[in-house]
Amino acid sequence: MKRKTRILAAGLALMLSHATCASAADLVWWTMNWNEQKAKDFAAEFMKENPGINVRVEANVAGGLQSRILVALQSGSTPDLIDVQNGVNIPLAETGKLEPLRDHLTAAGVNFDDVLPASLDTATFNGELYGLPFQAEAHALIYNKGAYKEAGLDPDKPPQTWTEFLDSAKALTRTNSAGQKVYGYGVSGGGADQPGNALFRSLPFMWMNGGGILGPDNKEVTINSPESVEAVKFYVDLFTTLKVSPPSTLENDSNALRRLFQVGNVAMIPGATSDIERIREAAPEIELGVAPLPHPDGKETAVILGGWNFIIPKDAPNKEAAIKLAAFMANAGRQAAYTTTFPAAMSGLQAQRFNDPLMDAHKTMLQHARPQPAIPQWGQIGQIYYNYLQEALLEGSTVQEAMDAAAEEIKSVLSQ
Repeated sequence: MKRKTRILAAGLALMLSHATCASAADLVWWTMNWNEQKAKDFAAEFMKENPGINVRVEANVAGGLQSRILVALQSGSTPDLIDVQNGVNIPLAETGKLEPLRDHLTAAGVNFDDVLPASLDTATFNGELYGLPFQAEAHALIYNKGAYKEAGLDPDKPPQTWTEFLDSAKALTRTNSAGQKVYGYGVSGGGADQPGNALFRSLPFMWMNGGGILGPDNKEVTINSPESVEAVKFYVDLFTTLKVSPPSTLENDSNALRRLFQVGNVAMIPGATSDIERIREAAPEIELGVAPLPHPDGKETAVILGGWNFIIPKDAPNKEAAIKLAAFMANAGRQAAYTTTFPAAMSGLQAQRFNDPLMDAHKTMLQHARPQPAIPQWGQIGQIYYNYLQEALLEGSTVQEAMDAAAEEIKSVLSQ
């Protein structure tokens, strides 16, 4: 009898051992392909500190990412932690399929006072925080100092106001000493499938001028207000009337603008710190200058806040482990190493890699950065604006007519 009891006890112990192994978290982290190795390195560090958790890193590409996430959320078969662009955080939260994170992460020791407030706004829906920002970015004016010198401009005095900006763009638009045609500024028409590029580069013009697509409450449509129309016209005229932007403007997305800058065809572009790194690699002979984005006389500059957030699906099979990993990645030093631009945790800006003087203007622009409107319809609204912006660039209608038509469509979307 004692022998039988010992056998049963041993069998029960073995079953419990197997159950423990099976319940050990196999956490799936969806990162982006350009961050895959960094994610794997941090996952290894995390697993060393948390031996009961296994992290499997899976890399995504940017194209189709939002759709892939939506399919996973709707199916209930989800990863545990996902990197998302901050602009899609609110639409994903609106599905009701994301886990609210503030209380969980506060309990895990995350210091939200260190996070750029505008970044937190990109993850806040109906008063709840549905994402943890880890990357923040804002455009600044990147310019070619050599082109400035050839055009008789002072390369150490970039334009600060719209008036100075126009004067510079006109002077820079010329045939240089090598017989190459140079255009003063790269306007992004966006390309047929790239509305975000044009939105990111033109909406700040409206904000600087006291306008915008929507009012502060995101209910009033202001895209056809005098301030907004004046700003859009300023942007459009760079291509249509003043011709200080290249003929390929309607097809130019951010990559095309950077390539034109690298080969010397465009002297000024708006861009992120990642653009500086790529330009240096592709065209090290260019002497770069970087400055805050020029603003209307007597007004302040503005820019859209870009960046990335971590989200955790409500149906994540290893939610507690995912919260622990998110808290681990909230560390400012880790964010500073993980991001391709700036960390959302502001103390991370003290890292050595951000001591480059060419990054100073981008740091300044972070303080003027605003999140895109936190409403589920924003994707539709952005597409409507882009469609009519292209019509104005094509001179199929005046800017006022285009923005009036856009306003009517946007009102219809908001009323649904």
